[in-house]
Amino acid sequence: MGRVIKYEGGLMDTATTEKLKAFVRGEMTWAEVEGMTFEEAKAIAQVGCDLAAAGRCEEARILFEGLVEGNPKDTASRAALGTVYQKLGRLQDAMREYSAALERDPRNPVALVNRGELYLRQGNRQGFTDIANAVEADPHGETSAGRRARALVKAIALAAVEKMKEAKAQA
Repeated sequence: MGRVIKYEGGLMDTATTEKLKAFVRGEMTWAEVEGMTFEEAKAIAQVGCDLAAAGRCEEARILFEGLVEGNPKDTASRAALGTVYQKLGRLQDAMREYSAALERDPRNPVALVNRGELYLRQGNRQGFTDIANAVEADPHGETSAGRRARALVKAIALAAVEKMKEAKAQA
């Protein structure tokens, strides 16, 4: 890549000037100004996922923060950044990224299942809704997030049944 806009005096070309004006007006992301393609962003995100899977979360954080900074509309990168923050114990930052992803894509299974789990850990019932929505977003468990959501629903249901049995036995 290496496409940081360079200005060495003189006149800037019209196309670059218009892109910069569009960026300032909020009509373009920095990734669009720089001409980053979907394939390039996807390749960088894959490296970030591989780093996180290898336990190199600080390096993954840097990549995903860069992707989100370049394109704040990228819900997949926001959800992935949230996941990295969660692994790093930065739970407030993770919640912020999951929520930002869900503002743009309310059916993002990664953001739904991970935010749902964080809500449940806080004792917030919104977690049940998020996890149920994650299952609805991926009803056949085609993604790892969808499979995880389904597993959490089963675990929650089993725990509820056990509590009911205990309550009945004590009555």
